[in-house]
Amino acid sequence: MTGLINLMEETVLNKIDQLLPGTNYCKCEHCRMDMAAYALNRLPAQYVQSVKGKVLYRFASNQVQRDIEVTVAVTKAIEVVGQSPHKNMKNMEQSSALT
Repeated sequence: MTGLINLMEETVLNKIDQLLPGTNYCKCEHCRMDMAAYALNRLPAQYVQSVKGKVLYRFASNQVQRDIEVTVAVTKAIEVVGQSPHKNMKNMEQSSALT
């Protein structure tokens, strides 16, 4: 059985890689993943079952609208996480210190 591929994850990570370098925000992997999680939680999942589905997704007629939605979500994610970098990491460190 072919596994499902979440194309939105790949799309969001690519958009972060495109937009983040032009900012003054933290670019560490932890912040990058926080940004991806923030954006992905605000976008609909786009699953395909095959490589053929992946190719068709890339050439869908609503690709411009999808790109706009992803750009808006990623831009907001970069701003929100960038203004409070490592927020989750600090909370994890505090939790670890208590145990």
